Amino acid sequence: MIVEFEKISVQHILVFSDIVNKSSLLQKEFIEKTYLRNATHFDETVKFLQELGLIETKENQIVLKPKYEEFLIDLKEVQRPKEKVKKFIIDCFISRKTSFPEYLNEFFSQFHFKNKQYEFTPSASQRLKYSGLRNFLIDLEFIYLDSTETKYIIAEACSPTFAAFKQSNQVSPEEFLRVQQKKDEIGKAAEIQILGYEKQRLCEYPHLVEKIEHTAMYDVRAGYDIKSYEELAENGKPTPRYIEVKAVSFIDYRFYWSRNEIEKAGFYRQSYYLYLLPVKDRNAFDMKGLRIINDPYVNVMKNEHEWAQTYESLAFVLASTINKI
Repeated sequence: MIVEFEKISVQHILVFSDIVNKSSLLQKEFIEKTYLRNATHFDETVKFLQELGLIETKENQIVLKPKYEEFLIDLKEVQRPKEKVKKFIIDCFISRKTSFPEYLNEFFSQFHFKNKQYEFTPSASQRLKYSGLRNFLIDLEFIYLDSTETKYIIAEACSPTFAAFKQSNQVSPEEFLRVQQKKDEIGKAAEIQILGYEKQRLCEYPHLVEKIEHTAMYDVRAGYDIKSYEELAENGKPTPRYIEVKAVSFIDYRFYWSRNEIEKAGFYRQSYYLYLLPVKDRNAFDMKGLRIINDPYVNVMKNEHEWAQTYESLAFVLASTINKI
């Protein structure tokens, strides 16, 4: 589920909580109508609270989870409700029990302990990339901008929470295997989605549809996942289209490209395509956000202006053994 952080605010959550607290019937239509008199972005606020595991929506009803119910009871008694909301949301949001840790860890990994504080000086592209999340964390008073407005700093009061989150992201072998299995499942689901897309694209050419192959199912070293075809033949023969499918983040289209895949992209060039398919929620994808890149060896690998390369691991081998392998 995509949460647009630029549309989430402490005030929106407070308005929603106040309305729910005063309502005897939690009909979604009624809650929404009342909410929109005082705030905006109702759907985004509801999605965010769902992702935090605080509410569910069933038919036209909003169902409160026990943790949120307890919070709402306490909220009635406090004199500074907005501060109470901030603390509660921080406790829920900065947690491994929600769907956000991977995204938060990507952002928080940029912070380093320096000058007795956790700080991060972003580049222009990073400012744009993380703007929604940054503004929401500023609204929560979890981070703030320094006096020059060029550096993000973790608020001193939130440093223990931040440090605990970083510590909790140490991954056990079992957790690593579980994450890898989940990634594999999403990757296969993305390939199935693109298979359907290709069959629809070539629906006017049934003889080509019959030839489409899900190559990754029987040859993991092929360097591509799907062999499809162009609409127009060359010299009377079907022109192949070699497709590598990547399930990517809807935020920055981040993906990993193996050496074998890069080499095949360089070999097939104009016949090779990257299909970057954003993940919405588990095995749900944003087909409208699909990016199709022809000749990615040139248009991605050699295009440093549009695609930034990050090196997260390097392979090493004893030089003396190279000629023996």
